[in-house]
Amino acid sequence: MAIPLSPLELLERTWRGEYVDADSVRRFVRSWLSDGAPDSQMAAWCAIAQARGLDRESTQGLMAALIGSGERLDLASLGATGDLHSTGGVGDNASLVAVPLAAALGVRVAKMSRRGLGHWGGTIDKLEAIPGYRTTLELGEFIGQVQRVGCAVIAHNPRLVPGDGRLTSLREATGTVANRDLIAASVMSKALAGGATALALEVTWGDGAACGTLEQAQRTAELMQWLAVGWEREVRTIVTAIREPLGRMIGNALEVREASDVLRGGGPADLRRVAARIAGELAEAAGVVAAGEGVTRAEVALADGSGLAMAERWVEAQGGNPAVWSTPAVLAIAPVGVPALADRDGVVESIDARAIGESVRRLGAGRLHPSQQVDHAVGIELMAKVGETVTSGAPIAMIHARDASLGDNCATEILAAVHVGVRAGAGDAATTARD
Repeated sequence: MAIPLSPLELLERTWRGEYVDADSVRRFVRSWLSDGAPDSQMAAWCAIAQARGLDRESTQGLMAALIGSGERLDLASLGATGDLHSTGGVGDNASLVAVPLAAALGVRVAKMSRRGLGHWGGTIDKLEAIPGYRTTLELGEFIGQVQRVGCAVIAHNPRLVPGDGRLTSLREATGTVANRDLIAASVMSKALAGGATALALEVTWGDGAACGTLEQAQRTAELMQWLAVGWEREVRTIVTAIREPLGRMIGNALEVREASDVLRGGGPADLRRVAARIAGELAEAAGVVAAGEGVTRAEVALADGSGLAMAERWVEAQGGNPAVWSTPAVLAIAPVGVPALADRDGVVESIDARAIGESVRRLGAGRLHPSQQVDHAVGIELMAKVGETVTSGAPIAMIHARDASLGDNCATEILAAVHVGVRAGAGDAATTARD
């Protein structure tokens, strides 16, 4: 048997791009979690991973250490169980719709989610925008709700993959959030420790996502499938483009409001499509829906109100106000609204999703330091998306802010992030308002 590498040797070999065995990585992470290896070495390793990436074995070793840092659930006695996760993206609130949809189709959904990371929002921050919603449940209460209601979504529990919570905090503090290998290990550690037998994993790509290109997203999806080998899980991966924000709302309460629109049969078409795909794939993986029928059945659950009814039962069971899905006015509203006005006529050619996400974080919807309190009310509502026409002097976006100064700054940033193509006249070549 090979002698495990010391932390220093592991760092040096990873930096040189040389092979590192999974056991050495597992031992290194376990040493750090037990306060053997210092934070400085783990931060350095994450920085190297951010710069160079990790090989499959290193990613597997990290995942194994995170799973081993806590307990593992076994939900087999509950019947058809499922879990869903996303690698993250700007405006990606599909989980808020997909969870009750999948539950309405007969999947018992047991999901542990995270808070916002970097310029991406987090499902837990969004759920905490719902008055009264409890994101912290004891494991027995969590499992009981899944069995009784059909679904439950909680924040990190100290008994399940606590190492992932600690590593996530360090990554956020060191700017090493957007690495797809670290993300894959984090997502899979939660999914596999959670005990559900069926998994739906959304892998996002584009400027506002973890993977910059479709090819990178496909490789990440394959990596997640590989990490699940031997765990007796039925895994489905869904690759989603987030070259512009998903939907039109970016911000915690705003995204809950948009999810309520979808559950009531309206809302943006792209969000409806992604949520139905995730729920449908999970239902097929869990065996409660025939192969090839998942998306259609999910769309029916949106149309007939069964998804909405499940969402109400879910939120009420966790102490939240179920009226959030039918009366969005119960959500917090920012005191200041500032429009970002188009300076010319034209068609939106592209939207820099990363810039939008970073701007929303500066408004207070995310965290610039670990102890920062999230402002659930603030955010951005896009009035125009790619392919839509804008008119000079009309709003491209509405900024929901805590004060006018922050709103004005954000409006300037939004105008720089939305690229409007202008046609001067018949036969003239299209020009771009902003490079």
